[in-house]
Amino acid sequence: MPTKPNIIVFITHDQGQFLGCYNTPLTPNSLKTPNLDKIAKEGIRFTNYFCTAPQCSPSRGSIQTSLYPHQNGLMGLTNKGWNLPASNKTLPMYLKDKGYTTHLIGLQHETNYPETLGYDTMNERVGYHKYTTKKLNNQFCEFLISHKKDKKPFYANFGVIEVHRPFSAFGDPVDVDKVIIPPFLPENEKIRKDFAEFYGLIHTVDATIGKIMDCLMDTKLYENTLFIFTTDHGAPFPRAKCTLYDPGIKTVLLIQLPSSSNFSGGDIYEELLSNIDLLPTLIELTGGTVPKNVEGQSFLPLLKGETDKINNSIYTEKSYHDQYDPIRGIRTKNYKLIYNFEPLNTQYLMPVDIDRSYSGQIMKELYNRPREQFELYDLQKDPHETRNLIQNLEYQDIAIDLKKQLLTWLKSTNDPILRGKIPPHG
Repeated sequence: MPTKPNIIVFITHDQGQFLGCYNTPLTPNSLKTPNLDKIAKEGIRFTNYFCTAPQCSPSRGSIQTSLYPHQNGLMGLTNKGWNLPASNKTLPMYLKDKGYTTHLIGLQHETNYPETLGYDTMNERVGYHKYTTKKLNNQFCEFLISHKKDKKPFYANFGVIEVHRPFSAFGDPVDVDKVIIPPFLPENEKIRKDFAEFYGLIHTVDATIGKIMDCLMDTKLYENTLFIFTTDHGAPFPRAKCTLYDPGIKTVLLIQLPSSSNFSGGDIYEELLSNIDLLPTLIELTGGTVPKNVEGQSFLPLLKGETDKINNSIYTEKSYHDQYDPIRGIRTKNYKLIYNFEPLNTQYLMPVDIDRSYSGQIMKELYNRPREQFELYDLQKDPHETRNLIQNLEYQDIAIDLKKQLLTWLKSTNDPILRGKIPPHG
């Protein structure tokens, strides 16, 4: 058996923090996810884990490189012509340096040229929407069976299309009467129906996780496998995906390694973390030195009790999705500032699939008003970010400080937005 742990990163699409174990008064849900909830109970869970970007490709590129999208060059969707430049060093490459074999099973959304990502093996490459749990369940287990006697540790990326829209194409809805609509959206029967279909896909993912856990036990890989469950960004609903509000940038992160006390015991961490922090953590965990040219910070010292804080703030961005919409943001424990670089006659742009959904049809009528250049929110008094305080005199010192920090970040990371409109397709 390898002395270093095997590593599996299971990543879903568009899930935000929708799991049974994330059911809180702030973000209530009625999900039944026993397999993932068990991982949270026996492993560790993070409540303030954020993505760098509220869209799939840019966020995933940050996970791969520990760089912001405007640094690694992946500022839009691969299906819109963007690709993670091959000049970037990726997570599989870093782990290969530490003696790991590297494997991709299922979906990736960082490039149209997956051979540049650093994986030793990949399963058959097909269209994005064909990477369903139904089609991949057997492949996940076949991978574990075929690698149960490896002398080297493995790193595997398990990617699925769920819980991306259209929900009805990938699973069945739950009972609409059991759905709890989160507080960032209004009570509405059409929205409730939308969430019933969304919930159904999350239950499907949870069933897949149960099968993987069973297979890890059967192959005797369970104790020495670091299992990470996460998603790329917020849920596919208005005021979430493609926005810098918390429902768009807060994501699930569950980690379990039964053989390590640092990754077991049911601990819950509330400290501010970003998905650029995952790569440095895995490098340090596997015996490496975190490179100076990455932006993230290892949170392993947090798990060891050596520190109680990794980040004072996290930064987020959006440049391209269906269309150009450059926005940048800074979030601290108590406040958030959003800088909207382009004027809009609506509060935010919804992706096409959300715009056409039950929820989108309801919400675009409610938010049909111009947005301001800056948005400032007091997250302690207004956790759902409904009252923009940028014109409030009592918050001017806070606004000035956050603007200064945001500008410093833009300059230090050489954000091209400072030079004008960012051209499309990298």
